[in-house]
Amino acid sequence: MIPTFSWQSITENTGDNHLDFSVNINPLGIPDSVKAQLANLADIAGVYPDPNCNYLSSCLSEKYHVSPNHILCGNGADDLLYRLVFATNPKHAIVVEPTFEEYNRALELVGCEIHHYTVREENHFLLDKEVLSAIKADSDMMFLCNPNNPTGQLVNPLLLQEIIERCQDNHILLVVDECFMEFLPSWKEYTVKEIAALSKNLIVIDAFTKTYSLAGFRLGFCISGNTNLLSGMRLYGQDFAVSTPAQLAGICALMDRSYMQGTYHILSSERKWLLSELQKFPLKVYPSQSNFLLFQTADKHIRQKLFEKGIKVRDCSRFYGLGPEYCRIAVRTHNENIALIKILKQIYANEVGT
Repeated sequence: MIPTFSWQSITENTGDNHLDFSVNINPLGIPDSVKAQLANLADIAGVYPDPNCNYLSSCLSEKYHVSPNHILCGNGADDLLYRLVFATNPKHAIVVEPTFEEYNRALELVGCEIHHYTVREENHFLLDKEVLSAIKADSDMMFLCNPNNPTGQLVNPLLLQEIIERCQDNHILLVVDECFMEFLPSWKEYTVKEIAALSKNLIVIDAFTKTYSLAGFRLGFCISGNTNLLSGMRLYGQDFAVSTPAQLAGICALMDRSYMQGTYHILSSERKWLLSELQKFPLKVYPSQSNFLLFQTADKHIRQKLFEKGIKVRDCSRFYGLGPEYCRIAVRTHNENIALIKILKQIYANEVGT
């Protein structure tokens, strides 16, 4: 007899019925093209996956106009990040902050000295040319998240080109995290994937997690013209790093021609609406090019108040350079966004009344 249990018990979601604005994945959920193929997993799950992800790589190659030889797939972006750091063993690294905490964790594991280059809040966390002065020959590696997590800011393409050239001149490996890039309808104007495929000093890391809402499948990929680097990264992970279900999900997602158009439609309108509504509260909300918004509040207990009323938001105090007064919220469906605003109105109405 097959035991029955809640599928929630094998996920990070505890099933507490909170609306989760802390996780910034695509509000549309898993693409229909992926759902339609899930039944076929029963026939292939008993076979080892392709260790080289050849078919998936060919699909990525076609989309990004790069050679499959310049693509390495992994068990999510984090897997590739750690492989990269272990394979290169950097001694000095530059991290543009505030940003994804995992860069620092990986670097600390190999005893790397980290220079935190912090963008200014008064400039809405936009990266400017001052960063060029931080790029020096004594560094081995530089991390740049574009668009940035948690600020949602995009690097000016001309400045990014200068950063790439400065890193190349100083023999610094530039790591560009583009996990949120394709939430921009005009992402092709900003991505540096094709440039990375021609470079020895540039690698781009991306994943299906956020863009296609495939967090549970654990699927990421990186692109670089440095094939020796990619070969070294392969050595720091298991051969069968990407499961058969993950490869299937990635291939099906890439074949779905309508999913991202639907994403752009909902994200554009909902981000604009949510930004407008949030600005009616005593919050400082920062402009964003991605599927989330960062805001600052004088109420350091706002997360707990929201949680008590059934809303989860991201605590940004764990991001270097930010404190507990900062929160990040995902842009979700209209009904969910309305629910968030309704709860905020209740919280601030109570404070005015007390």
